[in-house]
Amino acid sequence: MKRRRGFVADLHRNARYCIYTEPFWAVFGTAALYYATLYMESAGLGTVAIGVILSANLYAAFLFQLVAGAVTDRMGRRRATFWFDVTSWVIPMFVWAFSDNFGLFLLGYLLNASSKIVNVSFWLLATEDSPEEHRPRIFGAIKVVIMFAGLLVPVVGLCMDAYGTVPTLRVLFFVGGLAMLLHNWLRHRYTVETRAGADAMERHARTPLLRSVTDSGRLLWAAGRHAALRRLVLMYTLSFVAFQLNVFLAVYLTRNLDYSALVVGGVPAVGAVTALLSYAVVMPRASGRVRAETMARWSLVASCAGWLLFLALGPGNLPLLFLCTVLTSGGPFLVESYRDAIVVGCVHTSERAMFFAAVQTFTAVVSIPTGYLSAVLFDTRPLLLFAAIAALYGVAALCTFGTTGFRSGVRLIPRNGEPGTVTVS
Repeated sequence: MKRRRGFVADLHRNARYCIYTEPFWAVFGTAALYYATLYMESAGLGTVAIGVILSANLYAAFLFQLVAGAVTDRMGRRRATFWFDVTSWVIPMFVWAFSDNFGLFLLGYLLNASSKIVNVSFWLLATEDSPEEHRPRIFGAIKVVIMFAGLLVPVVGLCMDAYGTVPTLRVLFFVGGLAMLLHNWLRHRYTVETRAGADAMERHARTPLLRSVTDSGRLLWAAGRHAALRRLVLMYTLSFVAFQLNVFLAVYLTRNLDYSALVVGGVPAVGAVTALLSYAVVMPRASGRVRAETMARWSLVASCAGWLLFLALGPGNLPLLFLCTVLTSGGPFLVESYRDAIVVGCVHTSERAMFFAAVQTFTAVVSIPTGYLSAVLFDTRPLLLFAAIAALYGVAALCTFGTTGFRSGVRLIPRNGEPGTVTVS
């Protein structure tokens, strides 16, 4: 009888320690992001000032995203993750803890924009040395940690009621800065540089940064000419945008369908439990039996089905709301886990960091208007928004069908004399 695997015990050490240390960030980072605008408003900033700060963060993040792959290759996955986690979270948390004016909040947000580099280096550090069949489990485990950390956010709200908004959030940011510093040190202490990262550091040591950024753009262009990778990039982008559009769910359930605050507050709890069961039951059973591409496809179908059923939801229909929540939580959770694993493993190791960063950059640009678009659709007719989400997941699912699958190790920019070179089709 095949021995039942633990959740993370049999994973590569990098994956294990990235998962073990993630709660130090997740508990405080999730709450910090959720209450950030309330904190700024309570500290005396106006709506326009807050909007300027958030817009500045988006523009700075885009610039960091452009160089994320190049910096990750030059510094290595482990070192880039350490230093840019310091600049994007540890220092900003301490800055925000003492912020009482526009300038300090802006400084914190500009520094936080460097997290775009960590979004590339961290995921490669956590997954790159692991077998392909383990990578979805790694993505899934970290996402479960973050999702469950979100359930602790209401505790901060209770403290705010008791001690005041600004004092509570100042303590949250300061203690969070200490926790993130510990998180970063422990992860750096117990992880090692990946094999591909070590090779990339040596290969890119003398490569100008601008040249590396240009290569990242060439990789994305080449992926657009490659039949399978073109579908993969489109699937990644559509599923990401669909997830970003879902910002008015609580408003719709409360205002339009008249569900109680208790029921609406229970939706994320059901989603978290669904994600945990997906990770603990579905993913282990699928590992080694079902291809990641197939799992991504049917997860997209489940997501689409959940939002289509949601269109028929009426007041007081708790069984249907429960079913919709299970599908629209478990589906996207599995989509992200398998989708990200496919993107990380689909190209040659020498192009992995730049390609991963290029896909994220393209997706970030496409998703910029999603906030405005979701508001327009919801104001026009609420169900239009949820129908659009269902449609995006449906088209993304269609992208997983094709005569060519998402092969591993594709080289997008052929190099003479190096193994693994393929011709872009």
